[in-house]
Amino acid sequence: MLAPDAHHDALLLRGRCGHCAEPVARHRLLRQLDCDHCGASLHPRGAHDLPARLELGRWRWRAVGYGLVGVASFFAGVVPLVQALVQVAAMFVLHIVLLRRPLYWLTPARRLAARMTIKLLAAVLGAVGLLVNVAVAPLPGVSSAVLAGLGFVLTAAYVEGGLTVVRRRMAWEAEGRPLSPVEWGLPVGLVAALVVSTVGVVGVAAGSLHLLATADLPMVSALAAQLLEL
Repeated sequence: MLAPDAHHDALLLRGRCGHCAEPVARHRLLRQLDCDHCGASLHPRGAHDLPARLELGRWRWRAVGYGLVGVASFFAGVVPLVQALVQVAAMFVLHIVLLRRPLYWLTPARRLAARMTIKLLAAVLGAVGLLVNVAVAPLPGVSSAVLAGLGFVLTAAYVEGGLTVVRRRMAWEAEGRPLSPVEWGLPVGLVAALVVSTVGVVGVAAGSLHLLATADLPMVSALAAQLLEL
């Protein structure tokens, strides 16, 4: 059975008052106000504040997730472009495991802005991953090693970047700051980065097809030449 203080904080982490167990708006918990049902303090009694407790122990999930994606990317790198699908699947799963729960602690408008920022970050990193996949496709001897490192780096960049976005906004929520233009400006910047990445993918794909078309690989060269003519 949990000690009274531990039980109190466990209820807070579930979005409930630690005294009467009634549901409480999460922004009130972050601001450590009083319960609007019983008037009890919503201040946690443990050694950590609520944002820190939400992440407590989750570094293990992150380390294991990054390692597994690196290994899966190594084997997927044998087949051109398969690693890009592995990358997208990994970011989707780790979003559910590590990012979705903290997002619900934000007010609706701030949650929408944060979610849009994180999704655009995923799109930019996915485009970068596809760019590298296309670039190393003509190099079967080194593609697995390159894509293993790529899978690790892009997955870590997505999760750590997403957590940074959420942490910052939770801190602003705790301070009672209103939604600022900066929170919408970041998604605009990511859209611009996504456009640049997309142009880069198209350029590198065309360059890779040109290299394959001029290579001494009869079937592959013929297929690449046909694709360039489309």
